[in-house]
Amino acid sequence: MPNRKTLPYAIVALTETGKETALRLQKKLAKPAQVYTMPKLADETTLALDGSPVKAIAQLFTQVEVLICIMATGIVVRSIAPVVVDKAADPAVIVMDEKAQNVISLLSGHLGGANELTLHIAELLGANPVITTATDVQNVAALDTLAKSVNGWRTELRPLIKPFNSYLGRKETVYFYQEKDWVRDVRGLTVIHQDEVEEVLRSNHPFVFLTTQPQTIERKDLAVIYPKPYILGVGARKDVDPQVFREGFDLFCQQQGIDPSEISKIVSIDVKKNETAILALAKALDCPFETYTKEELAVVADKYPQSEFVKKTVGVGSVALASADVASNGQVLTERFAKDGCTYALARAIVTR
Repeated sequence: MPNRKTLPYAIVALTETGKETALRLQKKLAKPAQVYTMPKLADETTLALDGSPVKAIAQLFTQVEVLICIMATGIVVRSIAPVVVDKAADPAVIVMDEKAQNVISLLSGHLGGANELTLHIAELLGANPVITTATDVQNVAALDTLAKSVNGWRTELRPLIKPFNSYLGRKETVYFYQEKDWVRDVRGLTVIHQDEVEEVLRSNHPFVFLTTQPQTIERKDLAVIYPKPYILGVGARKDVDPQVFREGFDLFCQQQGIDPSEISKIVSIDVKKNETAILALAKALDCPFETYTKEELAVVADKYPQSEFVKKTVGVGSVALASADVASNGQVLTERFAKDGCTYALARAIVTR
């Protein structure tokens, strides 16, 4: 069986017709997906389920990000019931009939992305999407979806999901303000201007507040979201002074019009994994620092301007841009910025829960 790091999608089908639908969907999905089926139906295109379908589905549930089941809804419910934990951790679960007439968002509709993927699969296969979450039925935004869309989900928001989504589902007033245009889907929200923020903060009205500045105020029905929509790709000469590296980063942020707090992750080549300046910046931003091998970067490096000196030194001619590309699945937003032997590039963060 796979794990979530190596195989985000699993498709399970129990019949021959279901298997055909699964393979058709596999070809259309943008992300890698493994198809599982009954041992008697397994061939070179699929993997056989390990044990009974109920136990195998339960095991897959704990190992993948998205579980697509082509079978009766009842089988899926009985299979996953013992292993369902929490909406912030459970994978998206989608159920389809074997002829792909209906696609049902069963679990983790918002945080896990099941609702969005249900709509996508329905479009790919010409099926009918079935989504039952109240906010979607009422055509309003949802707090968990909103936070996820800007990579701003955090556990402190969890107790607020139910009340806020209830307010929105009942079409009650929920005030909304964002410092930048991070969010476009504001259905059902009452958008306010900056000069109204303090008054709403002092009130008891439900308020969704997107900001880069730490907030210390605590009151009921206040949902503060800190957007982190960007990945920072970096390169640096060996043993560069941390202050020099930080000054280059700050200048880059000024040029791009972003706040340093909007960085969700820093990435570079693995030979820089112990570079003091990069580690210091990651610590200051309280974000992870991840690296890739030269082989991983070489796959995308040719898309960007090359430095022969860098290529001779680390084995690949683009570091900041290539690492940002790999980390974001190609969603690079800027050209390379270079200063004092340091390079920086910005990419769109992959949405996480």
